[in-house]
Amino acid sequence: MSWIVHTRDVAAALRSKGGARLTPVAGSSREEPRTGPATVLVVGTDDWAIEQSATELEAGGCHVLRCHEPGEPAFPCNALVQGRVCPLDVGFDVVVTVRARPLSEPCPAELGVICALHRGTPLVVAGVGSERPFGPWASLAVDQGGDVVTACEKVVGATPVAIATGARAHRPEEDVCHAQ
Repeated sequence: MSWIVHTRDVAAALRSKGGARLTPVAGSSREEPRTGPATVLVVGTDDWAIEQSATELEAGGCHVLRCHEPGEPAFPCNALVQGRVCPLDVGFDVVVTVRARPLSEPCPAELGVICALHRGTPLVVAGVGSERPFGPWASLAVDQGGDVVTACEKVVGATPVAIATGARAHRPEEDVCHAQ
């Protein structure tokens, strides 16, 4: 089963669940036509998966931001490292989390998703088990090997998108995150 959800509907649903502060930042209206390439925050469960998608997005013409540099620990993030800038301060159009494993909980390297959702930014989840744990907040889910660039273009363009439903049963061995 699938249904059509618009990114504004996702933000409204988040607000109705008690997230009253989940609204776009002033000046970041999705109503204005895009004049340049999309800016995408890319996070995920594993550096290799993040970098694979970042390379694909850059080849597709997107500007890519990260919460931490490749090969470095997820904490402290760029917001807390002297001389670096938090992607929230730069601004971005969509956040993508690339899940290399079907974990039931977010990994430390995926904390940027929570920051972005709090700010009202649309989310694309991609990879293995993409419906969990962010499924309820995702504007679009992309299966493993799917086209992340097109997904971001759809979400940024405010095109209604289909979101697949259904979550698998929880498996305790999935609770361990090995993100760097």
